Amino acid sequence: MVLRLTLKELRERWRDGRLPWAGGAVVVLMLVALAVGFDRQRDARAEQTAGQALDYQDWLKQGYRHPHDAAHQGMHAFKPEAALAIVDPGINPYIGSTVWLQAHRQSEVQFRPAKDATGLQRFGDLSAAWVLQVLGPLLVIVLGFNAFASEREQGTLRQLLSLGISPLQLLAGKATALAACLAVLLVPAALVAAVAVTVGADPGRGLDALVRFAGLAAGYGVYLATFVFLTLGVSALAPTSRVAITVLMALWIGQAVMAPRVMSEVARVRYPTPTRLQFDQSLAADWKATSDRTWMKAFGTTDRWGPEVPLNKWGIALQLDDHANYGVYDRQFGRLWDSWERQQALQEWSGVALPLLAIRAFSMDFAGTDFAHHRDFTTAAEGHRRTIQDIVSRDLVEHADPLGGQHFAYQAGPDFWARVPPFAYRAPGAGFAFRHAWRAALALLIAFAVAAAFAFVAAKRQRAL
Repeated sequence: MVLRLTLKELRERWRDGRLPWAGGAVVVLMLVALAVGFDRQRDARAEQTAGQALDYQDWLKQGYRHPHDAAHQGMHAFKPEAALAIVDPGINPYIGSTVWLQAHRQSEVQFRPAKDATGLQRFGDLSAAWVLQVLGPLLVIVLGFNAFASEREQGTLRQLLSLGISPLQLLAGKATALAACLAVLLVPAALVAAVAVTVGADPGRGLDALVRFAGLAAGYGVYLATFVFLTLGVSALAPTSRVAITVLMALWIGQAVMAPRVMSEVARVRYPTPTRLQFDQSLAADWKATSDRTWMKAFGTTDRWGPEVPLNKWGIALQLDDHANYGVYDRQFGRLWDSWERQQALQEWSGVALPLLAIRAFSMDFAGTDFAHHRDFTTAAEGHRRTIQDIVSRDLVEHADPLGGQHFAYQAGPDFWARVPPFAYRAPGAGFAFRHAWRAALALLIAFAVAAAFAFVAAKRQRAL
């Protein structure tokens, strides 16, 4: 019986044109988004690979010079594009891709694509994830808003129930039909995306990319299923199709347009972050206090690089100063990053009532384009900067400090530059995504359970109507 009801619903969706026209438009848009994402990723990876190689060659070919001068020149670390960024670019357009590894200072990631974007950027990037997150629920609404309401208006609902078909069988048939409509449209697009993700994965990371993609697909399946049951529940309770689509469109607008901005502000108020000026002032104060303690303990003065510190101790002074201030950057940036993660956690939990926020976080987690993955890269880049500093300091202690007043006459050559390894970053595997996506996944499952229970109760009421 459920199968017959499913086939009946499918025929109706095809005959009235909603499935081929509305669904076709969404699929075409998704395929275009995948093509755009694949092309963008290919160009970005080529630029990043070339930039990383050329930057290291510049380091190796800098000739004879004082190592401290070379440390101030530093290197650049380029953040590699995640394979699933073609599906969901996440926060990448807003947080940059390059870090300058300079002496004495932890730099922020620079070169944000959003800075070069037009005013249309505020409406969101065209990506497969955006299509599924925003237009996917709208497609479900268009296909299913009158699933129960039209039958009630036409008088066929009573006839179906009089034949011994239970309301739950009706719900199962209509839900299966909507799921089949989505599958017919989205499964081929998902196969195309899986091939593109595999092709775009780094060597040896194809399986990891597919595991991530499978998790991503499962999340979107739960997300769209939530709207299937929500749509059917509203259609079952609404007296007419017009009321059903009005209510559903209001819910869609509320979650797609209003909720993200409202919850972003709520999270910012609940877990405030310092302004750029406040952060710089706090960092400078912490840095000065730590340096003063270090220099007083080691050299009996707080006058950094003053006459009280002879040149034959500048190498060790540089080493002590850097190691003391590593903790400063860990504290200051750690507090800032922790506040951002608390804001994100609040938005993820709000996904129980606003599934878009949960699937957005879940999608970025599995695509590797969320803040947790970005923080992992930033931490790795900072670790490499400290490696450069430590190598330079040890060399100064070994070769420049013994020269005394001729400390700055010392020059290192190509053999020394080659001792500094190139920056090589390996993004964390799928397990990292599973560990960080649990809140969003739980919020999605709760939202799905609530929607299914709502549809169940609404469908059972059909017997009494």
